[in-house]
Amino acid sequence: MSSPTPRASSPLGWARHAAAAVAVALIVAACTNGTAAPGATSSVAGATATATATPTPTATPTLTPSATPSPSPTDSSTPAPTPTPAPTAKPTAKPTPLPPLAVGLCTAAQLKLTLTSWQNSGDSYAHVTATNVTSASCDMRGSARAEILDGHGNVIADAGSSAASVRNTDPVYTVAPNGTVNTILDWSNWCKSAPSQKVTVAMALPFDLGRIKAAALGNAPIPSCYTSSQPTAVSSEAWLP
Repeated sequence: MSSPTPRASSPLGWARHAAAAVAVALIVAACTNGTAAPGATSSVAGATATATATPTPTATPTLTPSATPSPSPTDSSTPAPTPTPAPTAKPTAKPTPLPPLAVGLCTAAQLKLTLTSWQNSGDSYAHVTATNVTSASCDMRGSARAEILDGHGNVIADAGSSAASVRNTDPVYTVAPNGTVNTILDWSNWCKSAPSQKVTVAMALPFDLGRIKAAALGNAPIPSCYTSSQPTAVSSEAWLP
C-alpha cells in the first residue's frame, strides 16, 4: 500500500492563512501600543474585519476638599491685667524771674541775723544786725517785715506783708563777705499777760527772698499798754550800714 501523497496547498488557502497571520500581527501590535491603528482591516475567508481600538477612559481628577480649620478653643483662663501706664512726670516749674528792684539783693540763705540789744522806754526796741555769711557780695535795700516771737517761737507781733518793701528811691548798700547792715525794731502797746520768755525777733525780706531769725538775748523787756482796744504793734526802720 503506498503512502498517501500530501496534498499541495492551493494558492487560495495559502493566501487565507497569510491574511489571518497579518491580521493577528496588527491586533497584537495595536494592543502593545495601547491604541489600535484606526482603519486597520483584515480579510479572512473573504470577510473584511475592522479592528477599532477603544480609547482608554481618562481618569477624572478628584478634588480634595480643603480642610476646614477647627475653631480655636475659647480661652477660659483669666485675661492678663491691663498694664498700668507709667505716671507722667510733672514738668519742672520754671522759677519766676525776679523784678528789677530785687536783682542782686541778699537772700535769707546769705545772711545771719543777730539781736544785739534791747532797750525800753515805754516801747521796747530791739537792735539787730544782718551779716553776710557767704563768700560773695550782695545788696541790702529798703525795709523788711519785722516779727516778735515768744519763747516758743510763736509770732506775737507782726508788721504785716506790706512792711517788706523796696522803692526806687531807697539807697543800695553792698554787703561784702562778713559785712553787716543794721536796723531797729519798735515793739509797742502790749496789753496782755506777759509772753513766755525768751522773746526774740525775725525779719522777712522783700520779694520772698526768705526769713531770718535771731537767737534770743536774755529776757526781753515788755512794752507798756497804752490802749487796750488796740492790738500790739511792731515796725522796723530801713536797713543802714
